[in-house]
Amino acid sequence: MNIALKTKLQFLVPVFLLGSLGLLAQDIHFSQYYHAPLTMNPALTALSKGDIRITSIYRSQWNAANARYKTFNVAAEKKFYNINHDKWWFSAGLDLAHDQAGFGNLTNNHILLTGSYTRILDRRNFLSVGASLGLGQRGFDPGNLTFDNMWNGDIVDFNRPTGEDFDDTNFTYPDMGAGVNIRRQWPKKRSKVDFGLGFFHVNSPRQSYYKNKDSALPMRAAITVLPTFQLKPNGDAVFAATVQQQGEYMEAVVNAGYRHYTSLQRAKEIAVQFGVGFRFNNKLGDAFMPAVELHYHDLMVGLSWDFNVSEFRTATRRNGGPEIAIRYILHKVYPMKLFKACPLI
Repeated sequence: MNIALKTKLQFLVPVFLLGSLGLLAQDIHFSQYYHAPLTMNPALTALSKGDIRITSIYRSQWNAANARYKTFNVAAEKKFYNINHDKWWFSAGLDLAHDQAGFGNLTNNHILLTGSYTRILDRRNFLSVGASLGLGQRGFDPGNLTFDNMWNGDIVDFNRPTGEDFDDTNFTYPDMGAGVNIRRQWPKKRSKVDFGLGFFHVNSPRQSYYKNKDSALPMRAAITVLPTFQLKPNGDAVFAATVQQQGEYMEAVVNAGYRHYTSLQRAKEIAVQFGVGFRFNNKLGDAFMPAVELHYHDLMVGLSWDFNVSEFRTATRRNGGPEIAIRYILHKVYPMKLFKACPLI
């Protein structure tokens, strides 16, 4: 390959990446999606054994391909009980996300308020419905990009006109979502299953950088199944699966792991979990993701790593990148009448 052609390819790759992102306008995604519940279903708001749940997750990917994707999400959720009603409760949450990609600093941000209503059907079954409302933001910096017109046949000439004229490089939009979740659990065990369906961008917000063009962000639908089965006093089988559809694009992820408890002392539980996941997309295989988690009582730290198996593995050398998640659950002491209204495990 001659030097001129190699140089041209090097500057065109980021342009192609940016162009594809702008056209697809797809949502952020995580390999440890089960630790970012509000990005999957607003009905999962505060659906945990505690009263307050704080989660944070950071993802870095495709650095080997010089694409520089950085994604960060943080959320806080809280239950609100009514002493006169021990069969249901409301929950509220705040979800923040930031995503940045490529030389053009293509950003995708959102701030969402979420809420849910959970009804106790019986000791084993719970029904939750939820909704989200907030703002999204998209933008990029064209000054950091190179375009076809800058190629003079031999080199990239940054003094040449780009031939591009954007009406707007930064915009905000209203965003709405909704969801439903069914929890099935087994008393006196750690076994439980969540089955949920979430919808995002139900208002199909406008996404075009040109005023005379209408480009709506497609609604995203996410089916999520989160089972945990206690196999023995100090061992659980942990699974997760999701199928998401956004416009013509589909993603499916399956995960399986084993959690081993080295201590079952109350309030001092210690466990380590090993697992693996696999991501499918429109072209079948995309990546597999080994993962490890450390649990100490109500604190969890998880680390996963993506290894590309798709055609993009040539650019990434199979190194998709790391992802780290942190979760902390807080408990409050309630009057005895209220205590029985918190039976989640």
